Amino acid sequence: MWNFKYILLFLSGVLAVGLNSCTDYLDTQPYSFTTVENLYTSAQGAELGLTGCYNILNAEYVQGSAWAGSFIATVPFMLNGGTDEVVLREGNVDPNWGPFGNATYTSQNPKLKDHWFVFFVGINRINYFLESIDGVDMDENRKMEMIGEARFLRGLYYFYLAVEFGGLPIFTASDHSADLQRESVEIVYDQITSDLMYAYETLAERAIKPGRADKWSAAGYLTKVYSYLASFKMNNVGEDLNFELNSFAWVDADAMYTRAKEVTDDIIANSGFKLTEKYDYLFRETTEQWKAEESLFSLLGSKNVSSGNLNLLLFWQIPVGVPAAGGGYGQLRPVGELFYRYDSTDLRRSQNMTQGLFTYNPTENIEGVTYYIPTPLTDPMEEDLCVGKYRYREAAAKSISSAWSDGDIILIRYADILLHNAEARYFTGDEAGARSRLREVRARIAVDDAHLDSLTASYYHVDFLTELLDSRSRELCFEGWRRIDLIRFGKIDETIAGLSNDLGYWNTIVPVLQTNWQHYKMWFPIPKSDIELSPLVQNPGYN
Repeated sequence: MWNFKYILLFLSGVLAVGLNSCTDYLDTQPYSFTTVENLYTSAQGAELGLTGCYNILNAEYVQGSAWAGSFIATVPFMLNGGTDEVVLREGNVDPNWGPFGNATYTSQNPKLKDHWFVFFVGINRINYFLESIDGVDMDENRKMEMIGEARFLRGLYYFYLAVEFGGLPIFTASDHSADLQRESVEIVYDQITSDLMYAYETLAERAIKPGRADKWSAAGYLTKVYSYLASFKMNNVGEDLNFELNSFAWVDADAMYTRAKEVTDDIIANSGFKLTEKYDYLFRETTEQWKAEESLFSLLGSKNVSSGNLNLLLFWQIPVGVPAAGGGYGQLRPVGELFYRYDSTDLRRSQNMTQGLFTYNPTENIEGVTYYIPTPLTDPMEEDLCVGKYRYREAAAKSISSAWSDGDIILIRYADILLHNAEARYFTGDEAGARSRLREVRARIAVDDAHLDSLTASYYHVDFLTELLDSRSRELCFEGWRRIDLIRFGKIDETIAGLSNDLGYWNTIVPVLQTNWQHYKMWFPIPKSDIELSPLVQNPGYN
């Protein structure tokens, strides 16, 4: 049934992409095809097929279903909610998104089902593309580059599924057994590293168009893989669950950290990326040139809004408020612990956490574009604490619904690479070099050298790992890495248990999170529909 299902999904998916592809990805006109075979008869058709593989990243629907099943909404909820950064807003009973904020997700959660569905559709599109591209009469250099892009995407989709669910079915062909079962994480990560390494060694240093993968996109995700594997093994994470499919006993942690250092050293020395000067410009809708200085890979927001993909930050990633001012819903809210993780002079705190956003608020002009300024946050106990990191411009200036964004969203950026380099340096014996990297990241937001010295002293911790994880949270909060970081270092249980119920306005939900959290929830459950369909082995604890 896997084969039949996903073949049909690919066939109809390509037709949908032909009609709704993002023109920022490719300079092609929309086409429709009666069969997939017709798609791969020309270079233009092959480009359109590759666009269908990218389309999964932020497609609103896939085959008319699975709304927002990828990075539009589901992945941000899954990888951010229920940590020491954001929890469910008290009173929020949404059955789709709410469970990720208070750890009540089960195998019947509809968004888990949508997410699993969408990413495996993407994998199957890629497999069909890879099987078909060899027969296309086109420029051979471009063909090899397209293969590298496709393999990058397959590695990326499998990486996210692997950190969410552990062992997975491995599909490398569009025609596969209906009874294919989950493979161990060892086999899954062999596939991921094979795909990403191919892209790292094949792709050019800069993509032909914004939103496309290049050498450094692959290098960034290879870094993620190596650091993840090393830290999982080093901390024996999940071994007490006695679930062989998700065992990392096979990993050589020292070798993985050595590889992480080599790849991050290459990025730092040779990629040309840098910390963009203004931290807040990384998270605004209209500051794309600034984002490009730091982004190794982004979700493109189509500037041709009639035929492209858009991004959605409305649910919780922008300040709570009225749409006209660029406000959102606030379904997830920060905990007070994150507020107090910052020194009071660290400007990232005022960017990342605010109060509401309303049309009576003052405005600012950012490169000719009007943004409303959210009410500053001074007391997380008494004020309506909300996520403020990402910012929509004023709705009156937008040609799209105020709910949506045509801005690019960075998935992996240079600051993250510096922090991974610090981690790799520390665990390969260079603590001084590791601490120097942390200081380098802080330097962007320091007013002068004296301020940088002050921040460095304020944030110093004799236990480097504590300082590293705090530094990652201050810099990367709400970007989808905190849950992964806490799990891979074996810290998530104690972190959730240590949250206070009265340190912030929305910490009142913390006791509910603490009651619901169980150690086995470090893995999400395989969707019930797929357990019954294949059948697949479920992760421990969910039976």
